[in-house]
Amino acid sequence: MIAEERKALLLNRLREDGYIQVADLAAELNLTPVTIRRDLMLLEKEGVCIRKRGGAVRSTQGVTVEIPYDVKKNRNIAEKNRIASAAISLVENGDTILLDAGSTIYSLACLLHTKERLTVVTHDLNIAVKLASNPKINLICTGGIARANVFTLQGSQVVDFIRNLRVDKSFIGADAIHSDGTISNVNIEEVPIKQAMIKSANQVILLTDSSKFGITGFAKVCDITDVDYLITDSNAPEEFKNCCREKNINTIFA
Repeated sequence: MIAEERKALLLNRLREDGYIQVADLAAELNLTPVTIRRDLMLLEKEGVCIRKRGGAVRSTQGVTVEIPYDVKKNRNIAEKNRIASAAISLVENGDTILLDAGSTIYSLACLLHTKERLTVVTHDLNIAVKLASNPKINLICTGGIARANVFTLQGSQVVDFIRNLRVDKSFIGADAIHSDGTISNVNIEEVPIKQAMIKSANQVILLTDSSKFGITGFAKVCDITDVDYLITDSNAPEEFKNCCREKNINTIFA
């Protein structure tokens, strides 16, 4: 495992669990404790964590570093598949839909072959490749500048293209959902893309696994009341389930 992969994994573990036990993680990854400690020293210098005896804890409740796609796609696979299975029930034959970037949205894209006469717009290159060979789908890519390691298109081209659309449904993802219902993102350049997707759709459906709850991303996208449906897994914290009920959010726990 190269240094960048280890860093991404450690960041993800800190984000999800809030702490790292060196001995446990070293055994899990078949690495030496010395390697893990060295990586944690570097993360501490960046202000991401605080080293403690035997490990480290997250220094804040925020997320400011983007995880490479190749790492994200292997996390919470079962939860993402359940979320996608619930989301596909909201797609109707003949729909025009916008698909956000990300591994959870990709799981939904893998199920679109069960529908007919769809028009799909996306800036996610992995999703585009997956759907390109499906004759049932009229696939439209936004154009834009390709981003390394995350396989998405970004820039004003993407935003301007989406702003001129009117679609039935937008399926969006999130890097973080704060306890007050703020939906946020790590990469600030993706924020206007997501906001354009929200404004262009008759219905907005947020797909996110429960690991994203209770943390804060770098840049705000919208409030949870700006989405029509929230689909997450059954491991979502009880406080967020209550929050959704209080705010009258249509929530599906997969």
